[in-house]
Amino acid sequence: MLQISQTYAKIGIRTQNAQLNIRTVQPQVKISQEHAKVQIESELPRVHIDQYQCFAEAGLKNNIDLMRETTQLAYRHVMAYISQTAADGDRLAAVEKGGTPIADIAERNAYPEKEFIFDMIPKSRPKIEVTGDLKINSTPGSVTFDARRGQVDIQATRPEIEIYLRQKPSVRFQYIGRNVDTQI
Repeated sequence: MLQISQTYAKIGIRTQNAQLNIRTVQPQVKISQEHAKVQIESELPRVHIDQYQCFAEAGLKNNIDLMRETTQLAYRHVMAYISQTAADGDRLAAVEKGGTPIADIAERNAYPEKEFIFDMIPKSRPKIEVTGDLKINSTPGSVTFDARRGQVDIQATRPEIEIYLRQKPSVRFQYIGRNVDTQI
């Protein structure tokens, strides 16, 4: 009888893990700021509207202007009357020309001509004056920026893997017994 015994191969694995060491120095940032300044001074607006000329054109005047205009109008009327009276006297004195000067003068004075004028008032615009002030003074701000870089130090080792044969394979044949059959 033939006995076969077998031993399987065995391998061994030895490992050393990778190592990663990281050392950091944090970056630093320093910021200092001076704020901007704004100074505003204002005088409130005032609106002055002078409508005197508009009202004067409508006949609404102050005492001095009304008296001045009335005086000028009276002067023009007196001068026109004196001129007309002198012209009438000259016409009456010229008797040699003939005609009826007294009747002509009486008819003219009995039916005077009237003149009507259509006009729009006011013709002038009001005078508008706006006063006020706005002053803005500004001082710019500033920013001071100081930065220091950080550092990173990395140290790494590779992993190691060692594979070795822990047990060799083998096959063993052994004849057990005394009978050998030699017949084929």
